Amino acid sequence: MALSVAIEIEWALASGEREDYQRDHTTIGAIYERHPDLQARVQAMWKEPGEAVSCGGYLELMVLAHHGGLLFSDDADPLLSRLDELCVTVPASSDDLPLVSENPEDRSAILLRLARLKESADLRRRYAALVGDVWDAIRPDWELSGRGAVDAAVASRREMAAKGAHWQELGRDGYDFGDLFDRLVAALGPDGEVVVVPAFFTHCGLLVDLPGVVILGVRTDTTGAEARARTAALSRRLKAISDPTRLAMLDALRRGPRTATDLATAFSLAQPTVSNHVKVLRDAGLVTDVRDGARRNLIIQQDVVDELLLSLHGVLSDRPSQTPEGSEVLVAT
Repeated sequence: MALSVAIEIEWALASGEREDYQRDHTTIGAIYERHPDLQARVQAMWKEPGEAVSCGGYLELMVLAHHGGLLFSDDADPLLSRLDELCVTVPASSDDLPLVSENPEDRSAILLRLARLKESADLRRRYAALVGDVWDAIRPDWELSGRGAVDAAVASRREMAAKGAHWQELGRDGYDFGDLFDRLVAALGPDGEVVVVPAFFTHCGLLVDLPGVVILGVRTDTTGAEARARTAALSRRLKAISDPTRLAMLDALRRGPRTATDLATAFSLAQPTVSNHVKVLRDAGLVTDVRDGARRNLIIQQDVVDELLLSLHGVLSDRPSQTPEGSEVLVAT
């Protein structure tokens, strides 16, 4: 089991070409709703003869990440920084990349894409810019909801494996690849491996063979673990402000910085009581301390409060949130 930011980005790119993927995954649909120009670039990237892939997608990005040893990384920055180099050095022949998982037309299209990236510096620049911009667009939702969901899915499958679960159970996702999986595994060498990759931005199952590895991509599990992971931080913060005194303290801090002594005076509370309330708010990330000369002021962490409001809206509503000016704000669902 592994996490793969490269596969998350590939799924986001694939969704830019497929409206059915966007309808199925409301978070990715909302991202492209906010960035129609980005969707147009995704759809225009591979339009030359022979470049189209039957089901859409950017499988060559997985090939490039694998070539760089970055396919199972949780950090996108090394992949983005090395993308030009990887495009130049990646093998682009059927001998190096048999891609048995793909039909002949799609296999040819992927190899053609890699060959054209290798040949054209201008194409590499456009490709790297597109991949980077897609990552920038999905990153807030990945950090807010996706990473926790995938971590939970990986952990639950590792626990299943430790209890002796077979790969069919670990990779169960309601998607039938027939006998293809068995054939791909049988073709692996003695040092080959099978990796199950739960993904947040995925629409359906994924089965790809790359040199030395067979990748079985699945959605984050459906047991509720990922939902609990998504809402864990939100729940902690809501618990912190469920006390009326703490909520009133936040309201006071919203009007300006205060010391703990100021709050004790304003609310007619003993200093230790205020300190306990402040600790709960601080542990939830809602307030922090800043020094102003001899004073130690408490201030609201406005970005955390904004995230709390968006997260709560995403959990309880299927409608887009609005900024005070009336423009839409992306919310994770």
